[in-house]
Amino acid sequence: MKKSILIIVFAFSFSLLQAQNNEAPAPDFSTAYDPSDTIDNYNLDWPAWVFSHWIWEGEGTTASATQITDDYLAHDIPVGAIIIDSPWETGYNTFVVEEDSLYPDMQGMIDYFHSKNVKTLFWITGIINVEVQPLYDSIAALGYFMQQNATDGPALVDWWKGTGSIIDFYNPDAVAWWKGLMDPILDMGIDGWKCDGTDYYAIGAKYSPYLAANVARLDYSHKYYQLFHDYTRERLGNKRVNMSRPIDNYAQFDIGGDFVAFTPRDICFSCWVGDQDGDWGGMEDALNNMYHSDAYNYLAFGSDIGGYRSDVDLYPGLGRDKELFIRWAQLGALSPLMENGGGGEHRPWMFDEETNSIYRRFAKLHTSLIPYLMPESEAANTAGVSLMQFFNKTDYSFMLGPDIFVTPLMDAGGNLTVHFPAGDNWIYLFDTTVVKTGGSTEALSFPLSEFPVYVRQGSQYDDIINDPGIVASVTEHNSEINFSVYPNPASNVISIESIVYSPQSTVKIMNAQGQLVTSSVVEKQSKTIDISFLSSGIYYLQFQSNDGVGVKKFEVIR
Repeated sequence: MKKSILIIVFAFSFSLLQAQNNEAPAPDFSTAYDPSDTIDNYNLDWPAWVFSHWIWEGEGTTASATQITDDYLAHDIPVGAIIIDSPWETGYNTFVVEEDSLYPDMQGMIDYFHSKNVKTLFWITGIINVEVQPLYDSIAALGYFMQQNATDGPALVDWWKGTGSIIDFYNPDAVAWWKGLMDPILDMGIDGWKCDGTDYYAIGAKYSPYLAANVARLDYSHKYYQLFHDYTRERLGNKRVNMSRPIDNYAQFDIGGDFVAFTPRDICFSCWVGDQDGDWGGMEDALNNMYHSDAYNYLAFGSDIGGYRSDVDLYPGLGRDKELFIRWAQLGALSPLMENGGGGEHRPWMFDEETNSIYRRFAKLHTSLIPYLMPESEAANTAGVSLMQFFNKTDYSFMLGPDIFVTPLMDAGGNLTVHFPAGDNWIYLFDTTVVKTGGSTEALSFPLSEFPVYVRQGSQYDDIINDPGIVASVTEHNSEINFSVYPNPASNVISIESIVYSPQSTVKIMNAQGQLVTSSVVEKQSKTIDISFLSSGIYYLQFQSNDGVGVKKFEVIR
């Protein structure tokens, strides 16, 4: 419903603009922050937590929001922020918490998240529905709503949550009243807002009674987003950010530019490219909006991992394909904003353990990139360009900052032709012995646990850009047991010794990429293993018995 209503508005407006122009538009602190704020040393206009891993769920409650956060953390998946999506109010955009059945202790919930260093953002828009009484009628009588013209009164718009009117943010009295609504939520110490896109309805509701004039839709959008940005920071400090749209063409036209832009460029610190279908086409639609957001010089953005919409008929129970979900999660990890939520199933452990392990690995990878993303986002912002810069709309290959090259996988199978940027050579993130020549083209295959990510050879970030989740698949098991591995380093053989033994004990050796290289059964408390066939490098030995699992790292030197 949300997509269809906005598409009608968008498509009709686009056709009018084409008719008028006979062509398509050119693509184109006042208070100290509280202890929950992430401390960083970057002193930028955006906090480091914008590059953490975000989660959210639709139609949640205190119980479900705390549970999903606890579940991610219990699965050793880092969480930096949670979005409390709609509905959480007594009526949409009343800013009054629905305490009876949804969020009986909102302050307690926020404090709980902050105790775990998880930031909280709240969904909101700039519209009041007609049925929200007596609020709607009283605001209409004050002239605080936008109109279609000077004589017709408040313009009614049908949006995905009902019928209502958008606020005249040009009216200082209306703005002061709106800020008063915001204050009780800001008093709780939230970390930002997810500002959804009802501002686009100003393309029809274009008349400001306060200005006694029509306003441009993009100018209205900027008023809306800037208000939330400025007032939240005025109240709570500069560690607050909002999530909003950069470019969103609703997959109707392959265009960018002013016509489909939303947020002011200079406050796009954590934007997302709207709502997509949960299929491979939806991923490409997201990439198309990201491409145009780059062209418009928005700084930092991402997309709903797995797509916002789901298809339970095609994928019963889950609503989306496992491979798609994994590949989208990998794309999300290599985007400035990594966020996961929407319709259908988005919890990785609900697919299977392989999905959960891969997701964990990439969420950790994304978080580990903060020391890279912060200085490079500063450089990009100074230059007035995007942190994510695309090469084309054919394969949507892109640079994440100056030193990470990515070609996303946009269909099933893991096969891809990669065109490496000319100049420097490129080191494969998941096997640093693999180096590709700049300017070359290769047809390659990637297992589900890996993604086409390459680091510029000689990068100053060699000690930062790595894969910290690389052995997540072998380290997250039951309770650890004690055993020893010697010698370490080793050359030809290693020995293991354990005080715990059972007839079902096994040994597995994985390489630094988490790939199994050999396994065997342990028939007594000590065992010698031939490793003469292994090349130099880091390996992980997993010992498993009835009493649990233990993992040891060892090095092979030739």
